[in-house]
Amino acid sequence: MTNDNKTRSKANAVFFSVIMVLSMVAVGFAAAPAAAANAGDVTFEVQTLGTDQSVDVGVDNLEGANNDVTALITYEDGGDTVIAGSTTEAVSDGTGTVSVDIADSGGFPGEHTAHLVDPDGSTTNTSVGQTADDMTDTFDSATAEVTVAPRSDDSTVNTVFDGQTVFQGEENISFVDISTGDEYTADELEGTSGNREGTPLQMPIPEDEETGAYDANGPTEGTGGFTTTVVEPRITTAEVQLNDDDISRVATSRANNEGDREFGVQTDYNFEDAEQVEITVEDPNGADITSEVLDGDADALTGDGGFILLDMSGEDAGEYTVTFEGEDDLDFDSVVEEYTFELTNDDTLGIEVADDPITQGTNQQFTVSGGTNGDYHLVTVDADDFRSDELSDNVFRNVEDTETVGFANESGGSLGNSPDEVNFDNVEYAYAVVEIDGTQASGSLRTSTLDDTSVDLTLYGADEGDMDGTFYFPAENDWEDDEDSTDFDVEEGEVGLQSPTGTYTVGSEVDVNGTADSADNVQLYVRDNSNWEPLSIDGEENSPDDSENPSNEISVDSDDTFEETDVVISNQDLLDGNNILAFEGRYDIGVIDSSDVDDIVNDDGEIENSDFSSASSSRATLTVETGDLTASFGTVNGQIATEDGEIDVEGTAAGQDQVVVAFVDRRGSTVAETVSVDSDDTFDEDDIDISDLSQGAVSGHVISQSRDNQVGDGDGLPNQDGGDSLTDLRSYIRDDVSGSGDQVRSRIIANTVEADGSDDLIVSENFRINDATLSIRNVYPEEAESSGVNPVAAGETAVVEGDTNRDSDNAAITLELLDDEDSSVASTSTDEWGSDGQFSATFDTSDVETGTYTLEADDGDSTDRVEVEIVEEREEPADGDDGSDDGDDGTDDGDDGTDDGTDDGTDDGTDDGTDDGTDDGTDNGTDDGTDDGSEDDTPGFGALVALVALIAAALLATRRNN
Repeated sequence: MTNDNKTRSKANAVFFSVIMVLSMVAVGFAAAPAAAANAGDVTFEVQTLGTDQSVDVGVDNLEGANNDVTALITYEDGGDTVIAGSTTEAVSDGTGTVSVDIADSGGFPGEHTAHLVDPDGSTTNTSVGQTADDMTDTFDSATAEVTVAPRSDDSTVNTVFDGQTVFQGEENISFVDISTGDEYTADELEGTSGNREGTPLQMPIPEDEETGAYDANGPTEGTGGFTTTVVEPRITTAEVQLNDDDISRVATSRANNEGDREFGVQTDYNFEDAEQVEITVEDPNGADITSEVLDGDADALTGDGGFILLDMSGEDAGEYTVTFEGEDDLDFDSVVEEYTFELTNDDTLGIEVADDPITQGTNQQFTVSGGTNGDYHLVTVDADDFRSDELSDNVFRNVEDTETVGFANESGGSLGNSPDEVNFDNVEYAYAVVEIDGTQASGSLRTSTLDDTSVDLTLYGADEGDMDGTFYFPAENDWEDDEDSTDFDVEEGEVGLQSPTGTYTVGSEVDVNGTADSADNVQLYVRDNSNWEPLSIDGEENSPDDSENPSNEISVDSDDTFEETDVVISNQDLLDGNNILAFEGRYDIGVIDSSDVDDIVNDDGEIENSDFSSASSSRATLTVETGDLTASFGTVNGQIATEDGEIDVEGTAAGQDQVVVAFVDRRGSTVAETVSVDSDDTFDEDDIDISDLSQGAVSGHVISQSRDNQVGDGDGLPNQDGGDSLTDLRSYIRDDVSGSGDQVRSRIIANTVEADGSDDLIVSENFRINDATLSIRNVYPEEAESSGVNPVAAGETAVVEGDTNRDSDNAAITLELLDDEDSSVASTSTDEWGSDGQFSATFDTSDVETGTYTLEADDGDSTDRVEVEIVEEREEPADGDDGSDDGDDGTDDGDDGTDDGTDDGTDDGTDDGTDDGTDDGTDNGTDDGTDDGSEDDTPGFGALVALVALIAAALLATRRNN
């Protein structure tokens, strides 16, 4: 039964579906109107919203029988697409214009979009004021700017429409809503927010009225209101311009519009909807000459702003004023702008310099005055004033208002912008082209390129060509047609050498420095006999290894100083001046301005003494000496412990970059190293490994090359392929010299300091390599210094002194006080002792009980032990501080040396002879025999204590046996 029901249900569904389809088809055949347009093109032009509140939408190529189409106008509001108007219309022939009434003018003025929609098939919402974000069924659209109608001005009343702007200070305004025809008075419009909120707009509008929106609804939101906005009227541009440049000064010959010139006034302002700007030109006497200077058909009223041509070429020189103001209401103070400029005659153009006289090498500033903004002028210096026939730099600097610099020939052709580009045989002038900024132009020239003479600076008139700042030839190809000139005196500058002077050690590094207020570069020279020879410096750019192209020139910094650091000036492989300073003697060393060198140096690179003195130069005396050599080896008590296996060396080697440090043992084994010498002529090398040398006597040597920078006689060391450097010497000592210790030493000396013609230096020192040694020499209380091992009272500070041959950098000595079970009861350590190997340390015995202890010293490789007694009380000398029995003065009874204290004169003579002989013999013999014998047996103990100690030792021995 269930299956039957399902089958029946399916059949019913099919039946009813067929009925529905047939019904729809029948309806279509019965009443089908002509199809609406569903395709076409839209044209939407920029336009103004008319007084009838409508815009025009052009349509074309519509498809459909009766061409019905819906045109929608939308605008964007906060991200939503809002419908401003909608019109459905039949367009015959598929082409025409649809006028769309705007019912929602909230988007005006502004950008709007016209859409075409099929009126029968559209799902787009076409309700005015509603959003229509889903526009997928439109078949074409176009966007354009739609503005509101301009104000209506009948000369008595200025009509303002909804949404338009009014300005502070305006009068006679009528407010009209063009969509309804309603007219509003000013007091019906109230401020919407801020200080103006709820305040009616006044008419005339006060010059200080609060700016912002005023609405018929006031601050209350609502529809159907009328809104206007009060704005401050402003003239934003009010200038006199020549070729688009703002000027404050112009020659009368250029205050016109001849050729490519454009001379006039430029104005821009924000109140063109209310009224125009009027300009007035007044001469220096205050007379209105506007109508006389307007060029051609120019209008004194600027409309919506722009440029008005003037021609003032017929006016006299003086100061002129142009006034910009509104032509009607907007002519009050805060709106009015004035512009003042000066008309000049050609004879006002001039040039002047900042300094006269000026020191050669100092930059000379110059100023061109009386020019017209944007004009270009040529400034020149004659080649006769150049310092040299060929310059290494431009005369004029390309700075400030300078557009281009270079050199020119006699007929006015530019030869180039750089000295590297020109042939100075053809140069007649150095030039600069400067641009007037306002009324002036500033430039600068290098007096380092000029001779120490009176220099002429010449100014030419404004460029009548393209005004592009490039080189231009003076008018009519005449160099004499100048506008102005000035001259200034160039005085020779000074150069000074501060270092090196005084004493110089051959081979040492020095700083070369000094001052030069007239030079860009300086050169160093040395004088031996009559001529000056070039002296190469090895600064960053001139390495002493660059013997093919050495240089003696140093650049001068902007603060007029020069410097090269760490310079070796005695290298014989460089220039002749360096070779002079490689030998002892007294010489002149000098510095000279490089600009003066070219004209006085001869083909050999020398400069005669008279020429050197007449140039910008200075000299000093330099005494050259050869350096000495010192060295010391870091041994400990003349030894190096085998366990250390290292040695330190230090010393001085003036004028050297390196030294060789070598060691030779008794078997002839060697160690050799090269050690660098610092800029202060010192060297210091730690921890040189000599562990491969044999125990016993060893010699240490330090060897330097001295002045000639070669080892020995310069013919090369044995087996070193002719090499005679310190590196070759190191290799020779390491690998090639052989024999016993004495033979090796002899051969090293024979090939260095004792070689023919050698100036090598050597320092030698002997020491021994031994096993590590350690010994305790003295133990005593800190309060009573003494030699040997002495008792120390409990609580006193014990001082321990000893000897070692260990290096304190490699070892530390530990001192421990051990009881009879070898347990430590006190300890201390030290790692400080000098080259004599004597160490000292202290430890506190406050917590140590009395008794006999073992003091052990340990350096990690060797030890030493002594017995030390800690006593209850350390005894002083027997009776007196001086060692006598009774008296402080060494006598028996009296302080003065007498028995009873009687007469000094009598008793001294008798008693001293008798008593001293008797008493000293008796007392010392008795006392020392009795007391010393007792104390030496058990120092610091009585007999009972000794007996107890013996019994305790016996019991301990028995206990250990058990």
